Amino acid sequence: MTILFETRSLTKSFFGITAVNNISLEVEEGKILGLIGQNGAGKSTLMNLIGGVHQPDSGQMLLADKAYTPRNPADAKQAGIAFIHQELNLFTNLTIAENIFIDGFPTRRIGPIRFIDRGQLKRETASILEWVGLDVPADTVIETMSPGERQLAEIAKALYFDARIIIFDEPTTSLTARETERLFEIMRQLRDTGKAVIYISHILKDIAAISDSIAVMRDGVLMAQESAESFT
Repeated sequence: MTILFETRSLTKSFFGITAVNNISLEVEEGKILGLIGQNGAGKSTLMNLIGGVHQPDSGQMLLADKAYTPRNPADAKQAGIAFIHQELNLFTNLTIAENIFIDGFPTRRIGPIRFIDRGQLKRETASILEWVGLDVPADTVIETMSPGERQLAEIAKALYFDARIIIFDEPTTSLTARETERLFEIMRQLRDTGKAVIYISHILKDIAAISDSIAVMRDGVLMAQESAESFT
């Protein structure tokens, strides 16, 4: 067992109300951790701490045995942590390729001037889309795609910057049964390539179907973290 990420006694309060209380959580490399809890359990606050949206009042986070102290979401991304939110973080008026490479397009030089290398852009995007099983052209505009296709585009974006930990926050809410099963297949593929996956949901049957281990939160407290078999 290789622990890739962990929190130790992590605590966060807002206006005197404790949202995350003394959380010690372990995330294994090459495993899927299911995080379950009702609304208000503290799941979102915990993820915001991991993602650098908020900073903890006390406790610490470790990534690959080193202190992890993100000051903002850009720090989390730089550290290799990606989020697939329920509300996807895509520019709907741009193409898939433009969304994936938004932070830095491949370029080529013609004389003293650099231009976006459209050919390389399409080739690299097509390779990533093939991996996630999204059979659409790289220049497809996001707003023309189904919810399931948009989610695959978001996953492709996370894979491009080689995320080590991918966090899925209630990802099946707007998906069909077929799209949900495809998503689960991709999560298993990510796990099998050594990525750590955190799957957040309040749907117990989905958590049980996909997770290697399960963590249960209630009222800001981590009630249990055990292997999935222990919950069956």
